[in-house]
Amino acid sequence: MYKTTFVVLILIWNINEIVGQCVAGTDIAGKTPTVATTDAGTARTFIFNSNDEDYKIKCCGFVASWEFYVGSATGTLYAQVWRPSGTDWELVGQNAITVTTGDQNALKTEPIDASQQIPVKIGDFIGFKSTAATIPMYYRTNNGVGSDNENIQFSDSATTTPGSTDTSFNQYGVTNIEFSLKANLAPGNVPTFGASPTSSSVTDDTAVGTPIATVTATDADTLDTLTTQWTATSPAGNSGVFNYDSVTGALTTTQLFKGALTTTNQLPIGTTDLTFTSTDNCGNTVTHVYSLTVTNYPPVFQNLPDTTSISEDIAVETQLKVLTVTDASLADTVTCLVNNINPATTDLYLRYAPGTSDYAVYLRGDNSLNYDTQRQYVITIDCTDSKVTVQETYTVYVLRNQQPTITNLPAGSNSIEIAGSTTPIGTNIFTVTSTDPENDQLHYNMTCIPACPFKIYDSGDIQVDSSLSGLTSTAYDLFVYVYDGSTLVGPRSLTVKISDINTAPNITNLPSGIVVPENSAPSTTLYTLEKTDVNSLDTHTWTYSISSGGSVYFAVDSSGIVKTTSTPINYETITPKTFYVTAYVSDGQASASGTLTIDVSNVNEAPSFSKTTYSVTGNEGAAGATIGTPAFVVTDPEGDTVTYSLACPEFTLTSGVLTFTSDYDVDAGLATTVSCGVTVSDGSLTDTATLVVNINNINDNTPTFFRSTYSFYVTHDSTVGTVIADIPATDGDIGTFGEITYSIDQTSTGGTYFRMNSDGGLYVASDLSTFSAGTTKDIIITATDGGGLTDTTTVTIVIPGVTTTTVSTTTDRYMTFFEDTRNVAWFVACMALLVGLLILISVFIVRYGDFSWMKRLCDELSRKCRRKRRFKIRREPTEISYVEPSRVRTPASLTTWDAWKSNDHTFN
Repeated sequence: MYKTTFVVLILIWNINEIVGQCVAGTDIAGKTPTVATTDAGTARTFIFNSNDEDYKIKCCGFVASWEFYVGSATGTLYAQVWRPSGTDWELVGQNAITVTTGDQNALKTEPIDASQQIPVKIGDFIGFKSTAATIPMYYRTNNGVGSDNENIQFSDSATTTPGSTDTSFNQYGVTNIEFSLKANLAPGNVPTFGASPTSSSVTDDTAVGTPIATVTATDADTLDTLTTQWTATSPAGNSGVFNYDSVTGALTTTQLFKGALTTTNQLPIGTTDLTFTSTDNCGNTVTHVYSLTVTNYPPVFQNLPDTTSISEDIAVETQLKVLTVTDASLADTVTCLVNNINPATTDLYLRYAPGTSDYAVYLRGDNSLNYDTQRQYVITIDCTDSKVTVQETYTVYVLRNQQPTITNLPAGSNSIEIAGSTTPIGTNIFTVTSTDPENDQLHYNMTCIPACPFKIYDSGDIQVDSSLSGLTSTAYDLFVYVYDGSTLVGPRSLTVKISDINTAPNITNLPSGIVVPENSAPSTTLYTLEKTDVNSLDTHTWTYSISSGGSVYFAVDSSGIVKTTSTPINYETITPKTFYVTAYVSDGQASASGTLTIDVSNVNEAPSFSKTTYSVTGNEGAAGATIGTPAFVVTDPEGDTVTYSLACPEFTLTSGVLTFTSDYDVDAGLATTVSCGVTVSDGSLTDTATLVVNINNINDNTPTFFRSTYSFYVTHDSTVGTVIADIPATDGDIGTFGEITYSIDQTSTGGTYFRMNSDGGLYVASDLSTFSAGTTKDIIITATDGGGLTDTTTVTIVIPGVTTTTVSTTTDRYMTFFEDTRNVAWFVACMALLVGLLILISVFIVRYGDFSWMKRLCDELSRKCRRKRRFKIRREPTEISYVEPSRVRTPASLTTWDAWKSNDHTFN
């Protein structure tokens, strides 16, 4: 059955004309005054954008012709239209007009062919360009004075490419002028859809992307630009299935997007009107209505109406009929349902056939079909493609059931004989055959006296279901029944005789149990199973099963030996910890089984470090100072409490905290990195690792001067660079912290007269002649180490009243011993003491006459004198690293002094 859809054709043309259209013969732009002057430029471009707007275009249309006065120049004149573009100018278009000698000194009118007419808009200005000498002439209004309403712009390098913009225009030097150039304007033609189709018809299975029609507009004005758009559909909801390319005019089917999914979008059935609008430059519009009619193919039943006969005794779900329903519309989806069943029943229903998209009629399992109460059901089925619904019927007839018949077991005594020792499990010993008039599915069951090792299947096969070995009964009576789902027929008897009897083997040492320690080695023998068999010549096979995944850890080999596998046994991780091994031994006919219980026992395991090397970093310090807490990561399978011990006497590890055993000073030469062996113990088992201890050198020593004050004499005529003394400070730190720099506070001097070199040498940095004789200045010298710790000393600089003129053979000289009055004072006292001792010695010599004591006395005096005269040690002059200014020393006037010659000196 097909449904026919008729095409309704609606064609509407609607033409609009906008306000501002040019009127032929009325609208012009420009002037043709009585001319008097020719511009002297060559190939010059003019734009007549005068304020009086005489050359401005005030309508929308086309330039139909040009008029201009030709002076003496000839060549090609480009009559142009320019459009303001911000501060720039866009060349809209130009017409090339050839000017010959015949056109000289006269007004020339040049009509423009329709295909070359320039489209203009309100606000455009006319202008021109001459290829050589300027062709149009101009008239200067009001003798060139007064208002500037007629001023214009020009360029000697303007573009000649339509559509391009130009920025090279400047104000023309001559004011108040009117060029002879006029554009006669005309209205444009209205676009038309004359060649576009008005209607067509397709089917609803048209593929996505199929071209439906080409809808384009044309315009007699070839330079006009048309904009064509698809503006609406009727009904409006049908727009989603079409796509319109405004450039090519192609109307095609498209796809429907639902969120992230793209699906085929079926065309709507019926007639859809699509409205198109085309607009030209001046706003002239025309509309066109295109009608598309879409026809639908309805679903078709290919195998209904039909009938089926079924037996009343069918008790399982049964497929009765697979429907074949087609639809010529490829995009349509057909759905079917049961409209009605007469008489009503729930035993018949419709669903998809397994693995297909076809519907099928099914009979429900455990149904209530009964030939005596209802013999016929009529099912009415509806199928629809969501647009058209078709309907057909399917009739089901119910047949009376007839009982099956067992054909190869007569109603009497039936028997067979088999060999028990050679008939394995699965052997088919007999096949029961039966017939059924309705070809119903038949089912067999069977009873056995005594309980027997046989089983009957629905195929009628009677097979050995368990081993015949070891049986004691020599015959079994089998009673067979057949069932067609409605009637049970039987029994029919069959006697099975066993020609030989086998004795099953026996496992003698099961059940039993063993304990297996964790971490037992692979392939360790755990238990040996033992068996006996009356049939001593039988060949035996061992098989086994293990509970709870225990086969990963244990196995039974072909000899009945229970062993460990290659998988490690870890008491802490395995679950459960008890496994049951069921062992089977078979002689090929009969078998025996027994159970071995395996308990896994826990074994103490050593703790272990997670890494082989750890590190900790701390500062040098005194005994007991904390270095840090090493981040030991130790695992112990049993979770035992662990302790640590360290193999380095320099450090102590207590409760995980690392401290110094004794004072640790890197400056004293102790190492900054020490590798120690560390041991972890659970009380019985241990593991070792390496602990790398990194000791940071810290700034723990302050720079120190030998004394807190010094005094030095320096003559006022000492030259720059003269070394006064070496007074270095000392620092117990090594490395950067032991590097000392010096600075001087010499505010009291009023200048920068002295400096220190890097080795602690104090020297003259500026001319001292400004100091008067007898002047004393105190300066403060600061020593700073690399860590910022400091010490200071005060140096007194004395400018003596008398300059020593002794010539020295060296560049530096210390103060002599007797030049210091303090030395003279204690030297006199010493000499007096020495004289007294000499007198005392003489007395003893005379009195005792033993002179051995003299040597000891002399040695003692010598030692004391050496200690008293430590001040006589002379220092060699120290090289100064200071470069600018150069050190200049004058031997005739240079005097230096020992650092120990200060006012507060105390001798050791």
